[in-house]
Amino acid sequence: MTTTRSAADTIPESVRAFLTITEIDDARFLAGALFRRKYAQTPPEMPHHLAAFHRADDGTLRLAGYSHMRPFGEVYLSGGSCTDGDTIRAMSAPHREALSAAGGVLFLILKYAFAKYAGECAAFFGHCGDARALEVTRAAGFVETGFQHVIAHFHTPLPDERRRELIAKVVALGPF
Repeated sequence: MTTTRSAADTIPESVRAFLTITEIDDARFLAGALFRRKYAQTPPEMPHHLAAFHRADDGTLRLAGYSHMRPFGEVYLSGGSCTDGDTIRAMSAPHREALSAAGGVLFLILKYAFAKYAGECAAFFGHCGDARALEVTRAAGFVETGFQHVIAHFHTPLPDERRRELIAKVVALGPF
């Protein structure tokens, strides 16, 4: 009998007591303020919205991060990813240290997304121009494609020609 690893299983045991990641239906309600602060616009309306929530020792729940996973043909486009520095700074030192050791909020959201949507796409693509975010996305499994800011995570074996075709489709889309 084979066991399937759920997306929730990507959250390390060391942070599960105070951090969760889940898909949300209404990003505008739950992540709108963070998204507007980071991107000066509202989050997209189309699914799939992932949110990371931190629970403080007193039970207070705060948004720690957000990412949008947009189906685009055979691939998912990862965009609008952001973390809330105010939430992270408000964490207790042990929570911050454990979260950092686990890779950080963005890293964990991406790993969650890769597990959650792996069966729905041939690859994940991102558009990343921020040096720190690029470092985190690489650690999560993204690789550069040879096109400025376009990164890819090929979670299934694909022939090089097929990879090039998917990259070309995403590059033709422009920034997302």
